[in-house]
Amino acid sequence: GRPGVGNMAYANRPHTSGIGAHMSQKAVPGEGECSHLELELKLIADVGLVGFPNAGKSSLLTAMSRARPKVASYPFTTLHPLVGSIRYRDGHSIVMADVPGLIDGAAEGRGRGIEFLRHIERTKALAYVVDAAGVDGRDPVSDLRILGKELREYGSSGIFGGEDEAGDEDDDDGEHGEETRRRRREIMNRPSLILANKMDLIPEADAGMGRREELLFRLRLAAEEVGIAVCEDDGILGISAGVTGEGLRVLSKRLRRVVKEVE
Repeated sequence: GRPGVGNMAYANRPHTSGIGAHMSQKAVPGEGECSHLELELKLIADVGLVGFPNAGKSSLLTAMSRARPKVASYPFTTLHPLVGSIRYRDGHSIVMADVPGLIDGAAEGRGRGIEFLRHIERTKALAYVVDAAGVDGRDPVSDLRILGKELREYGSSGIFGGEDEAGDEDDDDGEHGEETRRRRREIMNRPSLILANKMDLIPEADAGMGRREELLFRLRLAAEEVGIAVCEDDGILGISAGVTGEGLRVLSKRLRRVVKEVE
């Protein structure tokens, strides 16, 4: 309809003659427009936590920020992505996102995997969290291989595959679609840290025999095997997020350095 006259038109005028006539103006009704929009919110974080359910991602977010996600001893306690801010003494801060746990086949849509993986697109760096102690009978090295495989397959979806490419072209057209595909391609090239969590649960006898060092070495080999861009010198770290806090101080420094290098 016809626009009216707002208060700003008379804010700086000493005389307001005729204001009544203008205020009495009414918009002329006309046929409007109707649109159906589907909006998708994607997290924007400096670091994204990637791992299997019950690997300790929520515990890590709780230990390093003021976020208070649900923490329990069973898998899938996190059903929606959560964010927390890691603050430093000099006032600097970085944002870390806890992405819900992935499972084998996540890139194909299993366990709402596609929904969770999409949040990784808008992160600057990644931190892979694995259960070093294998509390649920899992092998941390095998888990890391699966995580790398799922991210690689998700990153190539709609780019190298025939049917997937056609579907992705239909869903993401124009500049937005090209930007989405570019972010997916770069997922495996983002600087990454490998975090072996729950190191406090490794028996002291095994720790004395070098099991910790062996595990970190095997994780580095697995990361190279699946193409994870691990930071060169200190990209693999053993931590204990939920109990002793082992390695968290060193981790906070490394996270800050990684994010700074990306920026």
